[in-house]
Amino acid sequence: MLRVLRHLSWLAAAALACVPATSGAQTAQTTAAATSPAISAADLRVRLYLIADDSLKGRLAGSAGDSVATAYIAAEFARVGLEPAGESGWFQTVHFKERGREPVTPARNVIGVLRGSDPVLRNEYVVMSAHNDHVGVARQAVDHDALRVTNFAAAMRKRGATAAAAQAWATHALDSIRSLRAPRQDSIFNGADDDGSGTVALLEIAEAMSANPIKPKRSILFISHTAEEEGLYGSEWFTDHPTVPRDSLVAELDMDMVGRGSAADVEHGGPAYLELIGTRRLSTELGDVAEKVDATEAIPFKFNYAFDAPGDREQYYCRADHYSYARFGVPSINFSRGDHPDYHEVTDEPQYIDYDALARVAVYVRDLAVALANLDHRVAIDHAKQNDPHAGCVQ
Repeated sequence: MLRVLRHLSWLAAAALACVPATSGAQTAQTTAAATSPAISAADLRVRLYLIADDSLKGRLAGSAGDSVATAYIAAEFARVGLEPAGESGWFQTVHFKERGREPVTPARNVIGVLRGSDPVLRNEYVVMSAHNDHVGVARQAVDHDALRVTNFAAAMRKRGATAAAAQAWATHALDSIRSLRAPRQDSIFNGADDDGSGTVALLEIAEAMSANPIKPKRSILFISHTAEEEGLYGSEWFTDHPTVPRDSLVAELDMDMVGRGSAADVEHGGPAYLELIGTRRLSTELGDVAEKVDATEAIPFKFNYAFDAPGDREQYYCRADHYSYARFGVPSINFSRGDHPDYHEVTDEPQYIDYDALARVAVYVRDLAVALANLDHRVAIDHAKQNDPHAGCVQ
């Protein structure tokens, strides 16, 4: 038994790492610090502690908390030098009347553009996106640390640990935490990884690209979608009611849950782990460019394409905002560093994010966007799109 526990020590360390010393719900660092033009782990951390603050109450689409988040995103788009590209200024209101309700606080996409340098190609767009919403507040508070230990123990069982070994580890882990502090009640789904991580990466990329005096030939359309958690509704709304001509969209790169990916979080995970979904569904060339750009990075990623397989039971191809574009024939990729035991739990908090790896994802996705924007041709489409963009998605 002891040997089994030692063998699984990486998981124990992950569950115990970076746990705040304070009791009560997670408290964010709410003092904004100036960010630098370069994409950095420090800047991402500053931004994420704002986006995932308890005061935003889980950023449910159409809530006051998500309105605060979208106001921050719009202010940052303006500060770094983008141009507004929404219906009116930075925003596009997403209406829920078709779903039988309309939130008191408008749900809104935030849209900004970095104009391309080529007088002709600047009328085409590479889209970069993430979603700003999450799932709000739990009906009942839970013990944060006990829940986290329980979920990591369940992950151990899925990876082959016996029930006895997982239970022994969980008991030891929780006893160790209790020696440091009392139970802390938590009811807010902070959504630090889902999709605070993609949101702050989008902001860092916008700042870095805007500060660079050499602009891409094509324009870059930055979109922070709302209502992804409502079934991709914000991205669906934008692609059904685009604020630029739909046929001007040459490719779409979506980041969702790009802040974790360690071996503790994902089977076969590690610093080089990155999942790509949809890469060659419409365009072989898009996948080729993605791999070519990755090979030039200081530390290349090792792509996991397994979840893109037709019929995969996780259905990830149909569960991310990139699909809203792909259904109209726009070559699209979703980037993720994978699921983890804190997914859609109140324990998805910013202290558990790998900011160095998150910075590497942001740098890579930026470099890919620039490469696509600088091609002397639109990325080639060599696979048929679905006939009806409003038909059901097929993994």
